[in-house]
Amino acid sequence: MKSVKKWLNDEGAKGKENTSSQKPAGQRQPQNRSAGKPKSAHYIRGRNNQVRRQPQAQQQPRSQGGGFPLRVYPLGGFEQIGRNCFVIEVDQDIYLIDLGLQFPEDGMLGIDYLLPDISCLRGKEKRIKGILFTHGHLDHIGAVQHLLPKLHFPPCYGTKLTMAFVKKRLDEEKLTPKANLNVATYGQRIRLGKVEVEFIKVTHSIPDSAAIAVHTPYGTILHTGDFKFDLTPTTEDPADFQRLAQNKEGVLAIIADSTNATKPGFSKSEVEISQTLYNLIRDAKGRVIISTFSSLLNRIQQVVDHAQKFNRKVFISGRSMETNTEIAQNLGYLKAPRGLIRKASPAMDKLPDKEVIIVTTGSQGESMAGLARIGLGTHRHITVKQGDTIILSSNPIVGNERAISKVINNLHLQGAVVKTNAELALHTTGHGHQGDILLMHRLVNAKHIIPEHGEPYMRAAHATLAKQIGYPDNRIHQLTNGEILEFDAKGNARRSKQKLTLQDVIIDGYGSAGEGQRIMDDRKIMSANGMIVVALRAYTDSKRLVGDPDIISRGLIYGSEQTDITKEAVQLAKKAYNEALDRGDKDRKELKRAVNGALFRYFDRKLNRKPMIVPLIVEV
Repeated sequence: MKSVKKWLNDEGAKGKENTSSQKPAGQRQPQNRSAGKPKSAHYIRGRNNQVRRQPQAQQQPRSQGGGFPLRVYPLGGFEQIGRNCFVIEVDQDIYLIDLGLQFPEDGMLGIDYLLPDISCLRGKEKRIKGILFTHGHLDHIGAVQHLLPKLHFPPCYGTKLTMAFVKKRLDEEKLTPKANLNVATYGQRIRLGKVEVEFIKVTHSIPDSAAIAVHTPYGTILHTGDFKFDLTPTTEDPADFQRLAQNKEGVLAIIADSTNATKPGFSKSEVEISQTLYNLIRDAKGRVIISTFSSLLNRIQQVVDHAQKFNRKVFISGRSMETNTEIAQNLGYLKAPRGLIRKASPAMDKLPDKEVIIVTTGSQGESMAGLARIGLGTHRHITVKQGDTIILSSNPIVGNERAISKVINNLHLQGAVVKTNAELALHTTGHGHQGDILLMHRLVNAKHIIPEHGEPYMRAAHATLAKQIGYPDNRIHQLTNGEILEFDAKGNARRSKQKLTLQDVIIDGYGSAGEGQRIMDDRKIMSANGMIVVALRAYTDSKRLVGDPDIISRGLIYGSEQTDITKEAVQLAKKAYNEALDRGDKDRKELKRAVNGALFRYFDRKLNRKPMIVPLIVEV
């Protein structure tokens, strides 16, 4: 990690050279920065290093006439939690805020994660002046190693810890030498093309989080990133209230976090969580095992502080937990005496149980994460002991409740005492509640509000809050992914008649695909109804069949009825093929379509099932 520290120091010094004086944006000439770089390959690599070409999404024609020099639109994060990517266009120059991933939802079978669809930017790579990162969570930086090459490696900017996490992801794919990574400091103004970019301190569940102000000739666009207002943070300074309320140029529009817009009051402070952890560690008779998000460095620092007070060593388990902890320690964001933090290993069994704290991943019930493997007894180094206190320091993400329950049950059966946020204050959100959101709007006092980061009902609740403080409907803009909002030189806004056509871009163990929805639909069909493969042998010239087709089924018919149904299906497939051939259809696609249709209707009528049917024609 010494190289990371050296790189960050070098980038920090370089960033100071880019700092602008505080003149108005319109009085300076833009720098001619080149994003010089390799030609886009249009491929994304999966876990096993195989690639699959991503089909191009339909690209809508772009028009910036009619007196609308400023346009904004989301490519992700406005209809889901995750996949965050927001685009700002200023007089043809393009700026991206975040390149995040989305973890799969229920029904996304076999999917590792999803990416923003950036195909609408194809051919515009030279106009991209910068990618700006709000903070280091994967739903904001997780797509960088996949998408930066496709964008021709434009300059990237973020705070020190954020850029260290970005660099780590690029290191894993050996892309760092091609990248143009820059560290920004709070309050620094960076000239990029026709705008100045400023990072403003906000509080979130990871250090170095920022709101980003893009000062354009037509007004300031403020993107809050993920935020809450914590007046008593345990490991960092509070948000910069003064700077948020001090934009002399006036804020044209604010793009603001909506995640907890349905929850009243203000979000809890980390101080409350710290006290609960302190009490549990103090009272524990044996080992303490704490499961939390690997990026929740503020929480890990609390555990380290309490471990020091009670003479316990902290053992880290899980690849992402080890990586993030190492980066944070090397950069000074996680402070601990030498030797206090160690990697989980058999050596921890040599210490008395009362001197051990284990911090691991898996607070969401992930099957391959540390806590799940501990519960199943398959972890390489950690086995539950009678009297262990296990703490889940997180809230269940919607859809993960059942998986978490299974993990908790397994831990209880092995004799552990399990504590969760349902009974004690063991977790607080990094996203502001209604009070935080209203305070942000009062501080910034933007002309237009664009609710972002959340599902539709969250953004609708955010819009309701805005109306309560006097914003009219024409100043609140509920965008969906791909919708474009245009601003004229006077600050008036309208929704464009154009809308970008976006597809799900998925990453799974076999590579990637742009037609993610089609893949997921196919997997749902197979999981619910099974699959039929029909192999037909035909002469090359006449296309006449040679014998009867062979049918193989999986997940559809078994037992005594299999023989009879298969015989009927064979005859139906043969009949459908021959009838299509007699009609003059000799095209392979048409012949397959005829067989597919006949068998689909048969199984729907006979078994009330709609299996995936795969006809294969082998010419002999």
